[in-house]
Amino acid sequence: MGLEHWDAKRQKFVLYQNAEQHSDDCARFPFENIPRRVFLDTNVINVLVKHSAHVFDQEPIPHDTEPTLAVDIEALMHMFYVGSRADWDLLGSPKTIDELMCTRDGVLREDLVEYALGLVNQDPNDEERRFAIDFARRLVDAPFVAALPDAADRELIGYAIGFGCDAFCTCDRATIVKKRRRLRQMALRIMTPAEWWAHIKPWAALWC
Repeated sequence: MGLEHWDAKRQKFVLYQNAEQHSDDCARFPFENIPRRVFLDTNVINVLVKHSAHVFDQEPIPHDTEPTLAVDIEALMHMFYVGSRADWDLLGSPKTIDELMCTRDGVLREDLVEYALGLVNQDPNDEERRFAIDFARRLVDAPFVAALPDAADRELIGYAIGFGCDAFCTCDRATIVKKRRRLRQMALRIMTPAEWWAHIKPWAALWC
């Protein structure tokens, strides 16, 4: 079962079966709350590159794909289809590159780093970049992110805040998503790809 209904006759996804469903989602996810500047966690970049044919070319997701991964792939597929016509900012960081450089498969590592460099090169000017780097390093030891056990996760969160992002998109449900309720002091929203898509879905027609 996918996130959205595929209409085989019309050869398109049907996001809403009726106007009431659409109205309810518009109320739940107001247009002004759409994340417009989103930091992509390293695991999201992995999904984008490893499953690029499904995300960017909308090739069918194999039926034997792990269910949670399949949801992430489909959500990103919808997001990037709509996002190609929207003006959202997607960002990464030097820390993202460092993490991707640890990929053992050389060919995959090259593809991952190439994609991530495109995000990093969209970073703000040098002054803002320096601020974000400094902020991320200092945040690692800040008490209000201590709930995250991984220092690398805390640093990436710091970059997202330092770059003024609205949201941090991650596939890491086991730690980051699970712990986000203990990070309420942050204005930054932490969301999975499916949750990100849920904010966009009611307004997708504006860009399609």
